[in-house]
Amino acid sequence: MAERRSRWPAALLAPVAVALAGCTGSEQGEAIRSYEVDVQAAADGSVTVEETIDYDFADEERHGLLRLVPDRAPYEQTRDRRYPISDITVQSPTGAPAQTEVTSEDGITTIQVGDPDTEVSGRHTYVLRYRVAGVADPGDDADRLAWNAVGTDWEVPIDRVEVRLAGPPGAIPVDGECAVGEPGDRTPCPAQVEAGGELRAAAEALEPGEGVTVSATFPSGTFPDAAPVLEDTFSPARAFRLTPATAGLGLGGLVALALPAVLRARRGRPRDDLDASGEAPQLTPPQDARPAQLGTLLDGHAQRHEVTATLLDLAVRGFLRIEELDAPEDDPEDDPEDDPGDERADGEPPTDWRLLRTPEADPRGLRRYEQQLLDGVFADGDVVTMSDLQSTFATTEAEVRRSVYADVVELGWFVADPSATRSRWYRIGTALLVAGVVLTVVLALTSTWALAGTGVAVAGLVVLGLAGRMPQRTVAGEQVRRQTRSFRSSLAGTDPTGLVEGARMPDLAGAARTDVAVRYLPHAVALGVAAEWQRVLQRAAPGPAPDWYVSSSPASTIAVWPALVAFSSPDNPALTPPAATGSGSTSVGGAAGGGGGGSW
Repeated sequence: MAERRSRWPAALLAPVAVALAGCTGSEQGEAIRSYEVDVQAAADGSVTVEETIDYDFADEERHGLLRLVPDRAPYEQTRDRRYPISDITVQSPTGAPAQTEVTSEDGITTIQVGDPDTEVSGRHTYVLRYRVAGVADPGDDADRLAWNAVGTDWEVPIDRVEVRLAGPPGAIPVDGECAVGEPGDRTPCPAQVEAGGELRAAAEALEPGEGVTVSATFPSGTFPDAAPVLEDTFSPARAFRLTPATAGLGLGGLVALALPAVLRARRGRPRDDLDASGEAPQLTPPQDARPAQLGTLLDGHAQRHEVTATLLDLAVRGFLRIEELDAPEDDPEDDPEDDPGDERADGEPPTDWRLLRTPEADPRGLRRYEQQLLDGVFADGDVVTMSDLQSTFATTEAEVRRSVYADVVELGWFVADPSATRSRWYRIGTALLVAGVVLTVVLALTSTWALAGTGVAVAGLVVLGLAGRMPQRTVAGEQVRRQTRSFRSSLAGTDPTGLVEGARMPDLAGAARTDVAVRYLPHAVALGVAAEWQRVLQRAAPGPAPDWYVSSSPASTIAVWPALVAFSSPDNPALTPPAATGSGSTSVGGAAGGGGGGSW
């Protein structure tokens, strides 16, 4: 290195000499007195770097030198450019400890020089040598070689910098540049291409955080074997790389999080695989249970058809009367003969119904949800039309359904509220799914362990899929459920005369006391076999019309049963609010015209 320094041009060394002349040696604190960098490029685009650093520890007691060399830089959105560093050696001509520990993390290769058991102070010289691959950039018009001779991460000032950059043997740069300053600065520093093909540059008085970068342009083809070393920072194949570790963590997370839910669901799952035909025939409602109770027990859900079945059951038991309405106002002065078009075709259900509460009915014995339904329907009086309930029935229905859930728990058929149980597990599944997706995305963007996070996300999907099966029936509830299934099968395929007529309740009204077809219609609605029950009734001999149901047409021409099924259907249009019209985009002042005025 002494011979190289002797060949520096006087034009470059003159300003450096002036700077040295001002140095008295009395500066306080650590500093680099001299930083010499020799960069030798090869045809494959790699460079061999030799750094001679005269480091002044001043009066500080340190263990040695710490050199940070970047080995990675952003290249494209999904790729980094790597600069693999190898063949690292360190010497100290001044006798300072030169033990070396090399680590690489987060795109930085750290070269730690010194002895942890020995401290040094004053000025010491360190000579570092290392090789860096993939530095040169070949091009069609010219090849370029650039090197950050002094990085901007030094925490101490640097008095003097000398840089030599040379290409492969025989290669002469056509141009050379040097820049000094903070990151992004383009302040030029002295640089010159010598006749032998070396680029030499110099700088002085660098503050902490300032650096020096040199670059040389060579004729195209100078680095025929050069190519940048690129690494994908994200790709599905890389992020979701399958290894024993990632597969094990993903599968382990899935099993650990999903298995408890699977076992819980198996305990609460309805045994629908059992053949109802093999069960003992059930010709009456199990335990004289109400329609909504049996419907909820069967599938764990209290839905609208359980609510409408309850309304129908209350009519059967004499708490209200149902009257058909064909005209919107049902004006008693209108003569149907004046407008034959108002008459319904045979079998066609009415467009609306009038509900009349029976004040003399004894409310004792009503379940809480039944009382809530009566109070909600007749909140505005003892006479109401179904269509008038469109705006309020959804609220009443929600209250009734909550009470039905509480009722089946009170009966000892479910361990806990089925709806609350499902909601809790839906929340757990959603939380697992969101956490799994977030974890997978973070791992995919930062590592190759994304597969490990998918186990949590899949576990969330499993829990969500099983949430509907989480409500647990008690032993008694399961027994009643099986009886209910058998009763439902009887309703769907048995002639009404084949059912047990002795199963009557003391609170039944009118024909329901003697006609099981009337009595069990609400159960058929709640158990989802109303259509089948209707077909069975139509094949059988017609019985007396219920005294709590008043048809708007002669019973001999229009069957009562289709109208009753339509009344209790969850899709009853009389209970469905009309669709909103308009786009909702109209606002005051948002059209032509308008204005205003006043007196004058």
